[in-house]
Amino acid sequence: MGATEIVIERLLEEFRSDEADRAWRSFLTAYSDLIYGIIRTFTRDADDAGDCFIFVCEKLSDKKYRRLRAFAPNGPARFSTWLRAVVRNLCLDWHRGRFGRRQLFRSVASLGATEQHLFALLFQRRLSTQEAWGEFARSCPGIAYAEFESKAAKLRGLLTSRQLWLLSTSNTTHESLDSEPEASMAQELVDPTPGPELLAGLQETHLAVGKALESLHPSERLLLRMRFSEGLALHQISKLVGLKDAQTADRRIRSALELVRQKLGLPKFLAGKPGPASV
Repeated sequence: MGATEIVIERLLEEFRSDEADRAWRSFLTAYSDLIYGIIRTFTRDADDAGDCFIFVCEKLSDKKYRRLRAFAPNGPARFSTWLRAVVRNLCLDWHRGRFGRRQLFRSVASLGATEQHLFALLFQRRLSTQEAWGEFARSCPGIAYAEFESKAAKLRGLLTSRQLWLLSTSNTTHESLDSEPEASMAQELVDPTPGPELLAGLQETHLAVGKALESLHPSERLLLRMRFSEGLALHQISKLVGLKDAQTADRRIRSALELVRQKLGLPKFLAGKPGPASV
C-alpha cells in the first residue's frame, strides 16, 4: 500500500471520529487545488467559481462527511480519480441549480457525468474542439485524446438536426467585443508581450514568492489560497476551515502575509486598523 493510500485511510478513520474537523482541514489543504481545477472547467467567471467551490465543499462535508466516507480504499479507483468524478457530479448539480437544465436533451441526460460535461463544453459553451479538449483534459486526466474524440463524435451522433439548431440559437455568454473598429484595431496593434527583462524579473519574483509560501504551514497556505486564488469572502473561509468568525480568519491571513513579507525582505505593510472582515 502506497503512502497516499495510507494517508487516505487515516483521513477516512478520522472522519468517523472526534477528529473529523481536523481531518476536513487536512483534506482541504491537500485537495482544494484539485477541486478548484475541476470547477474552473465548468465556469470561467471568478465569482461563479467561488460560489461553486462553496457548494461543493458544503456537499462534501454534509451529513458528517457522508460522501467522503463512502470511498472504498480497497476499490478499483484511486482516491483522486474517485474524487474527480464526485466533484464533477456536484459541479453539474450546482450548474443546474444556478442555470437550470438548459438544452439538456433526454438523449444526453441519460449519459454519465463525463459525457454531460463534454456536452456542456462543446454545445452549451460552444468551445472549439481544441479549447474543449484543453478543459476536458484538466478535469478528466485519465482520458486520452482519441477517447475524447470518440465521445464527442458519439454526442454529435445523438443530436438531431433540430436539437443542433436549438443549441445554435440559444443564448450564451460571450466575452464583450469593442463595437468600434478603430478601437479594436488599435488594441490589436499593441503588443502585450512583456520584454525579456520584465519576464526575467517576473520569473525571479514568482520563484521567490513560491519559496516563501512553501515555508508556511499548510494551513496558512490554504487560507491564502482560499482568499486570494479562489476569491472567497472571510466569513466563507472561516466556515470552511472551522475558525471562530471572519475576524479570526482575517487575523490568520494577515499573520500569514506578514510571514511571507519577512521571507521576501519587503518593507513592513502599512499599519492601520484592518478593513471590514465581511468582504
